Amino acid sequence: MESCSSNNGNEEWRAENAIAGNGEAIEALRELITFPLLYSRESQKLGLKWPRGLLLHGPPGTGKTSLVRAVVRECGAHLTVVSPHSVHRAHAGESEKILREAFAEASSHSKLGKPSVIFIDEIDVLCPRRDSRREQDIRVASQLFMLMDSNKPSSTSVPQVVVVASTNRVDAIDPALRRSGRFDAEIEVTTPTEEERFQILKLYTRTLPLDSSVDLRAIAASCNGYVGADLEALCREATMSAIRKSSNVIEEAGVCSLTMDDWKHARSVIGPSITRGVTVEIPKVSWEDIGGLKNLKKKLQQAVEWPLKHSAAFSRMGVSPLRGILLHGPPGCSKTTLAKAAAHAAQASFFSLSGAELYSMYVGEGEALLRNTFRRARLAAPSIIFFDEADVVAAKRGGSSSSNIGVGERLLSTLLTEMDGLEQVKGILVLAATNRPHAIDAALMRPGRFDLANSRRY
Repeated sequence: MESCSSNNGNEEWRAENAIAGNGEAIEALRELITFPLLYSRESQKLGLKWPRGLLLHGPPGTGKTSLVRAVVRECGAHLTVVSPHSVHRAHAGESEKILREAFAEASSHSKLGKPSVIFIDEIDVLCPRRDSRREQDIRVASQLFMLMDSNKPSSTSVPQVVVVASTNRVDAIDPALRRSGRFDAEIEVTTPTEEERFQILKLYTRTLPLDSSVDLRAIAASCNGYVGADLEALCREATMSAIRKSSNVIEEAGVCSLTMDDWKHARSVIGPSITRGVTVEIPKVSWEDIGGLKNLKKKLQQAVEWPLKHSAAFSRMGVSPLRGILLHGPPGCSKTTLAKAAAHAAQASFFSLSGAELYSMYVGEGEALLRNTFRRARLAAPSIIFFDEADVVAAKRGGSSSSNIGVGERLLSTLLTEMDGLEQVKGILVLAATNRPHAIDAALMRPGRFDLANSRRY
């Protein structure tokens, strides 16, 4: 357990001085911590009960902990940090005692007229779902429930204790925590947009000597899927590249400056952490490397490159980009090579899946891999998901009751749901190749799934 008092000293200090982007989460934290102080008189007149809990969830590295620390410093509140390694103890009762002490300390500071915040990091470890709990987890979760329920909201002018928690696995948390009265609001801290990446890069490069050729907006536009921690590592690697190139950096201070070459080198070393383990390196195959096929290459450029590079124009004109493209033709006629060239030209996050990866001896493992790939592709959008030999994954349904056909039908059902289900698919293009288009299920061939089917013949 970590405790600290934040006295900003400088009245002009703002959370934006320490962290960029995530405006919605910053405003939600400000409302949670400062509104009971700013509008105490109004709350007494209206009998308003202020919320006492906020859950921040999102991928690792998006700045959830940094957000809480920055807003606490801005508000001058007292911060108590509770983490799993500080709570879990070997003997029964010790973990619950640590939680009680944390809430008691926060309550004592709030009685002094100062806002008090308890921040629980990685709450999915402290309070997992009940079907996966151990005895110790049950005791800790029960103690936390009791402490949060006893922390009743009040309309008085005395500041109360607010609880903020963070996790990158929101579905692994006990549902009993995700109700009003405990965590009243949930804010998703997502991967930053292009504009937010630009603001984060500006923040991290404030003190770096940048060459006049450096275009931070171009760098931000090329960093799809990068979270705040990735961008910080990118700046560090670019600085190290500039230092290595400067031979006199020790004797002469200030001679090394960061050029676009340093940033390009850093991008080749530092990739988006969200896509690690599931993406493949984009092959360096250009359109010029493929002879002929002028009309086909033009169609692919319009379908793959234009929606990614001119997304603003598509939105302005109300044109919806294609969701899927199917390349079909005899073996050896450059279908996979065309897909590589399209991915390289678009410079999007590239995910590649094959039937061998999706078919597993364990029930549900292939479907889970497919769902996880689409989930990561949404986070790293714009993205391209490539299915080679798509007829294996999307074979026609019916006609047999063997287990192999059953697995194929489950995979196809998952693919249909991910491509055109209730969850909005934005910024993802599904690219598939096959030499047996007649074997693909008809449900995939309609508009909205595979909108475009290009035939490649000898």
